[in-house]
Amino acid sequence: PVFALILQLVRIAKVLGTDELFGYLHKYHIELDTRFKDLLGQQTRKRWEQFIQSENQHLVSPEALDLLDKLLRYDHQQRLTAAEAMQHPYFYPVVKEHANTNTDGTKAISSSN
Repeated sequence: PVFALILQLVRIAKVLGTDELFGYLHKYHIELDTRFKDLLGQQTRKRWEQFIQSENQHLVSPEALDLLDKLLRYDHQQRLTAAEAMQHPYFYPVVKEHANTNTDGTKAISSSN
């Protein structure tokens, strides 16, 4: 189980980078075992656009990348809460659609039609 946690941290660091990780550890006075430092090495933060491929390109929008960036942070103080995430522009189409739906799931009829 401990090795799995270490491996998970290494995988996260390969995406989010080690500079932010070490900054987070320093900010909150957290000491990382030297064995972890050796395993982590020096990783640069990846841009979210690097993960866009032809298979997933149709799912990507600037709002999706912005939401992802604000959720995937080491620092819990910088990371969006669930409530904040639900207010993100990425979800505006869902909120708008929900606002135009009756409680029984049927489409609401606008008086302007």
